[in-house]
Amino acid sequence: MNRLSFSIINASGNYKLQIIFKGLSGNSVQPFLKSIFLYFYNPQRDFIYSILSMAYSKTTKLDLSNLCFSPEKGITLNEKLTDCYRQFTENKQNSFQKSSIVKQTIFISISNNSEYLLRKEELLVCTQDFFDELPLTSIIAQSPDNVSLAVEFICIPGLQSDEVSHKKNDETSWLVIQRNHMKMVFAVGAGDASESDDIFRQSDSAFRQLNNILEEEGMDFSNVIRQWNYIEQITKTVNYDHSPSQHYQIFNDVRSKYYRQASFKNGFPAATGIGMDFGGIIIDMIAVKFGDEGSVVAIKSPVQLDAYSYSKEVLADNNLMKDFCKTTPKFERAKILITSGNNCIFISGTAAITGQASLQQSCPETQTEMTIQNILCLISTDNLQKHGIITNEKASISFLRVYVKYPKDIEAVRSVCLKYFSQIPISFVVADICRPELLVEIEGQAELI
Repeated sequence: MNRLSFSIINASGNYKLQIIFKGLSGNSVQPFLKSIFLYFYNPQRDFIYSILSMAYSKTTKLDLSNLCFSPEKGITLNEKLTDCYRQFTENKQNSFQKSSIVKQTIFISISNNSEYLLRKEELLVCTQDFFDELPLTSIIAQSPDNVSLAVEFICIPGLQSDEVSHKKNDETSWLVIQRNHMKMVFAVGAGDASESDDIFRQSDSAFRQLNNILEEEGMDFSNVIRQWNYIEQITKTVNYDHSPSQHYQIFNDVRSKYYRQASFKNGFPAATGIGMDFGGIIIDMIAVKFGDEGSVVAIKSPVQLDAYSYSKEVLADNNLMKDFCKTTPKFERAKILITSGNNCIFISGTAAITGQASLQQSCPETQTEMTIQNILCLISTDNLQKHGIITNEKASISFLRVYVKYPKDIEAVRSVCLKYFSQIPISFVVADICRPELLVEIEGQAELI
């Protein structure tokens, strides 16, 4: 989409009018300009106006597209990752270049933390061999569907090299995209996986890293629009001084501690809190800051209670932290990023929950069906309009990631998902869900044109 601006002056050079229009191309504007000129031309008053200046500028627009690949061949994880890269390169339906990839998430199946650290280092070498400039990379210990490795890409088509900055400090690296007055930051915060038993220290380290990045970019946690929280053995309970503390609750309480530093006028981030087999704590985030060309809106669910409004009866114990103890999960059900070119909806991890209560039926098909219905209600035209999003169009889901608790349930879950979404990329991974009774969690992205 282009922005057209021009000024009209009279013959004596006095400024009379400036008009700015959006959505006009150079070819379509000529008849329009002619009609404007004739309107202002008045020979009886000797008042001839001329066009002083006309300028076009690309408006702020960042389309985030998701691609996912599973290996077709290869024995080692490196060989399988290389094959995924080959598929990306050779896919004739893929219009993206390597330079358009801003984030990659690699899912692997491993058996312990020592193996995780070893494979992580090997895979990072493999990625460096493929990319000219390494995108932000996370390696997650969640077993992909029927394979030992899978990869997802977040791509931004049309990304120019002068719009991208790769940055790093002593602890981590991040990527900054600057387009006009809009800044978007992709970052990863992680604890030390060798200390994976200490989830408190891991969580604090990950949030501290992200906080430092945000401060350097002139942001805080209120600028985060999407966050992925990967938590080793998420429902595991450990004892501190003979008192139980759950991993996920510890993480939530650390999150609350860091979030209190910001004022969330536009709501908390869209987020997923999900288990992983090994790797401690890993947090992926997307943060955004812009001028008057965009906005962010938090979307509430018509059928689910806001997670940050949960009562303590659905929260687990944390006896490790005395100042922040048993706080609620701080995230929105969805977040919509509105720019002049497109509206992107980030759908948080969603499960079979009504109000704050889990569906008690231990049937993967039933839970999947209810989860999908929750998502469809969340992004329905009616619900978006209630949040001030003026549209008559349905939001179109463009990508889903499906977390399944037990490998034996994947085919049942897949059959339900494909009944609704047969034409979009879907990733299936094995991961523990934040409540013991839940079998499925689904997150995604949707577009509103």
